[in-house]
Amino acid sequence: MKEKIVYGLIFVFLFAVVSAGMIYFNSIYKNIFAFDFTPRAQKNELAKKNLAKADSLKTDSLKVDSLKTNVDSTQVKENVSIAKTNLVSNQKLETKEKKKEEVAVQTPFRVPVDDKIKAKKDSIYNEWVKQTVKLYESMDSKKAAKVIVNYSDNIARDILLKMKKKKAAEILAELKPDVVTRIISVN
Repeated sequence: MKEKIVYGLIFVFLFAVVSAGMIYFNSIYKNIFAFDFTPRAQKNELAKKNLAKADSLKTDSLKVDSLKTNVDSTQVKENVSIAKTNLVSNQKLETKEKKKEEVAVQTPFRVPVDDKIKAKKDSIYNEWVKQTVKLYESMDSKKAAKVIVNYSDNIARDILLKMKKKKAAEILAELKPDVVTRIISVN
């Protein structure tokens, strides 16, 4: 009885320490759940640098060469309109970045994935499935069924659907009917 109480107290203590650590580190870093350990203060400095760059772009585009005496008023108007469009585009980019950050803060368990990274992961996954299918097609159906049943339903479905029909049917015949239904069902 004393052991159960001691184990319970240790569990509660460790749970409290881990929870406090998660809260503390999430307040210091940008998003620990997405493994983004950039400090929050650094994010504010980056935003200030971006604003400084935008301000310098505004002043650079509005500068008029004092050495030129024959400056046309239309050129000045064009420079002002270009500066305004640059400012508007910079503001749009900043609002898009803020919206992305807000979405990341609202959904801390979702990791924002770049399209190129996602495509690379998909191609790696597809290559893995091809190699695994070749391997399981050469195995005995009973042994392959024992291995495939341990995969998640989506991975098992991908493997079985890429196999030759006859071999996939032999493997499915080795599995329990409820497992086959779960793997093959459309979710």
